[in-house]
Amino acid sequence: MLTTETYVIADSIEELTDRTDTLEEALEDLEQGTDDYNAIKARRDRVNYLKRGLRWQRDEEGWGGDTEFELGAMTAGENAMMHREAPDDAGRDEMRLWFVAASTVDAPFGSKDDTLKETFSELSDAHPAFVEWAEAKANNLGVPGDSGNRSSTSSTESDASATSTDGPESTTTSSSDSPTA
Repeated sequence: MLTTETYVIADSIEELTDRTDTLEEALEDLEQGTDDYNAIKARRDRVNYLKRGLRWQRDEEGWGGDTEFELGAMTAGENAMMHREAPDDAGRDEMRLWFVAASTVDAPFGSKDDTLKETFSELSDAHPAFVEWAEAKANNLGVPGDSGNRSSTSSTESDASATSTDGPESTTTSSSDSPTA
């Protein structure tokens, strides 16, 4: 991995809650129906969706608030190996799973000792919003100059500029805007 970061699920949920609050405040200052209002509302709804995915993993999967997981930015070789393992006909959502599995260093759904296929299999049972959130976090780690791009333990990021997971290129690039920003 080029760099890794450890996340605590409760702190990550809190980060998303803070972001939702900020977006709610921004909506109060805008006129309903305007393009700006609709864009902020869509971002708020997206952040709430991601937060529901993390809460699902915490509550329904029994991870607990203190559950930690470590994600990393893949090297070119790791990325190539991910594409070798993934089926040729994998769609966007399946490639997202392969990307997060390959970006996982240690988590309740995979560890350093698991094969990529084993991590993929375990991750496939996760909430889709959690997988999208993890994809954005892993993508963010590969963006040069972003805060948090060094191996460390972090429960929050001051710069929530993770990668968007809305486009088909979401698992192969890390230069777009954040779904959590």
